[in-house]
Amino acid sequence: MNIYLNIIIIIVGILMWVVNDTSTPDVNVAIIIAIFLIIFGGINLLINLEGFLSKHDAAIIKNFTNTSQSTLYIYLLIFFGSVCYTIASYYHLKLKNWTFMKALLIAIPFVIIEYQFSLRGNMHARQHLNMNAIDIVLITMCFYFINAWILNFLVLKQNVTVWREILSFGLIVCAFLITTQKRA
Repeated sequence: MNIYLNIIIIIVGILMWVVNDTSTPDVNVAIIIAIFLIIFGGINLLINLEGFLSKHDAAIIKNFTNTSQSTLYIYLLIFFGSVCYTIASYYHLKLKNWTFMKALLIAIPFVIIEYQFSLRGNMHARQHLNMNAIDIVLITMCFYFINAWILNFLVLKQNVTVWREILSFGLIVCAFLITTQKRA
């Protein structure tokens, strides 16, 4: 089954659940079908993404002509994974009357996508960029910070203390720069 079709199935399930959950708080047939669509789409998405990425990932890295291209590709894998993680972890805060099960089932497809990209990015960062676990965690934290700030500011529309956010991000970037310096 096509990757895009699975994403559409998941989105239809989420929308179906949100619409039916606001009209009645009780579990009904439409909500059960919505949960089934989310789980079905998530499982198929996992299978399809695994096959697609496994097939193309190694070939993409080998075809790069210089390290800056492969570095950008690896950082993009980690960044895209962090976007999915941020949505999975924090988007439910925007929902009114959310339940744990609702947040969990909406988050599962995003977590599946996040794992597919983040784990590959982490593996390539280790193999091709010679980064250690701390380096990878710090670059991932930079991406999480950016994504969480965007989500907080644009989607959740909560106030931020700009000087504190800039200082925090600057310290994370400094930690990344310090740990990635050439080791003697």
